[in-house]
Amino acid sequence: MSRFYLLSVSLIFLLGSCNTGTQSNDTQTAGYIQVSVDETYQPVMEQAIKVFEARYPEAHIQVEYKPEADCFRDYLEDSTRVIFVSRKLTEEENAYAEQNKIVSRSLPLARDALAFVVAKDAKRNNFSKKQIKDILVGNSNAGDFQLVFDNKNSSTVRNIMDSVIPGQELSENLYAANGSEDVIDYVAKNPRAIGVVGVPWVADTRDTNTIDFLSKVQVAGILPDSGQEFLRPYQAYIGLNTYPFTRNLYFISKETWVGLGTGLVNFLSRDGQLIFKQSKLFPLQVNVLLKQTQIKNN
Repeated sequence: MSRFYLLSVSLIFLLGSCNTGTQSNDTQTAGYIQVSVDETYQPVMEQAIKVFEARYPEAHIQVEYKPEADCFRDYLEDSTRVIFVSRKLTEEENAYAEQNKIVSRSLPLARDALAFVVAKDAKRNNFSKKQIKDILVGNSNAGDFQLVFDNKNSSTVRNIMDSVIPGQELSENLYAANGSEDVIDYVAKNPRAIGVVGVPWVADTRDTNTIDFLSKVQVAGILPDSGQEFLRPYQAYIGLNTYPFTRNLYFISKETWVGLGTGLVNFLSRDGQLIFKQSKLFPLQVNVLLKQTQIKNN
């Protein structure tokens, strides 16, 4: 018997935009803005921004995809008004923002996950969360597997350290690539490598790039600490938080007027939720109904 989850979505959320402050030249649907986006979300954010700009031809969004740490640097150093990342501001960052009179607001837009990818000819394509931890810290029983991250300053590194080995040191048997595409290319050629990427890079099988990536690598199953079944980062498992490496996509904005940043965030909180759903992320600003069904195989 196989279990499948069906998702239905009804939009109910409207992000309030009642901020006041110095008026900029841009509006919610026109003008120019530069935003920084965590590189692990590039596939889905490219699609969402393309739809937004098609709907509002006078809106021009300059996007820089970069490691998460660089996104926060841009935000705090005043290079951008809006960033899209996998965590909220820390207490120290909030304190710095307050000292510099930065009024921040944030909201989780969708839930995604870390995906672990291995070569097509890898001898193993299932790992327990404990095995991932052993590889991270270099335990002797970890075997000769090597974890590959997209960047040393990436959210994938921080996410996995926070959820698996908080406060511990990483093993030296780790490799930092030059972006998610580089991770996939490296893993495809190294059967003992395990790549760590954001799920948007390997989930949306409508995307031609994703199809190409999945022709090179396969997504590994992960056994949760208290689980009995290896799970892959499918949308329902992400939504139910049963997959062990879920995380949220947040916007963080310091726009104190109803400008283009607010317009983009409002779009992502409304119609953009369907884009997240279609890209196999789990939208968080809508009502989502999960139905469990069973299909009996003949």
